Amino acid sequence: MGCSSTAPTADVFQTNAFRILKSNDSSGQIGLSYIFPLNSAIMKEKGFNEDELMIYRFYLSSYVNALAKVNRDKDVEGVEVGYCKYFSDVDGIGFSIVFKNLESQKQFFGVSDDESEEEKENNTESSGFFMKKITLKSNFPISEKSAQSLKDVCLLAVNSTCESIKVSEERRTLMKASFDESVFIYDFASMSNTLKSDQMYEVNGVKHNIFFKTLEELKTDNSIEFFVTGPNHAVWYASALILVCVSMVAYFVILKFATKNKKNN
Repeated sequence: MGCSSTAPTADVFQTNAFRILKSNDSSGQIGLSYIFPLNSAIMKEKGFNEDELMIYRFYLSSYVNALAKVNRDKDVEGVEVGYCKYFSDVDGIGFSIVFKNLESQKQFFGVSDDESEEEKENNTESSGFFMKKITLKSNFPISEKSAQSLKDVCLLAVNSTCESIKVSEERRTLMKASFDESVFIYDFASMSNTLKSDQMYEVNGVKHNIFFKTLEELKTDNSIEFFVTGPNHAVWYASALILVCVSMVAYFVILKFATKNKKNN
């Protein structure tokens, strides 16, 4: 991933994770990647050899490619759906979708402008006096139902692998058990330093807001929060105006008092 000015924690690159990576660039283009864990190291610890892992990788790639094709078949203008590839930094198989702009993303997912504005208005909170903090509450992009669907892609690949190499039920259970401990990660990347979250890291000038959820957490709390902080200009301007007014009043009082004393003398 390159050198970073703010070092990410080890959890960011944990391999036993289903990931959604989202990125925005200065031109308005949006990238979205879905990544499924291979769990190569875990499988090796459980006694699976390289040939067996390659077979599992083949089946997982096939299912992920099929999922990419479903998205590619939507054929929305301004949207490009890529093919399955290996993400070496997190040992995962996934595919990416590139949206020309926000409008093409909305069209792809069937979101109207009215729905988007209403959701934004209902989930925005302001706090602070001199320093204002605007909190944007949103939903984790993976629900409990979709999280299970993502896991099922890997479990299908496990079943196909086990059928192909005729492994025992015990070893099949071992392979499946790896995904019981999987986490779900949403990584939102941007060149802007305006939007922030509680967990952030920076790589090569790109700021990442990252959120972690387990399947159990998704059952009880699917919310995430971004925030923006900055001076409350209205308060500062009002304070400055009040200060000027008070200073002027004080000046005239002092001037009047000085003039009165001068006359008395």
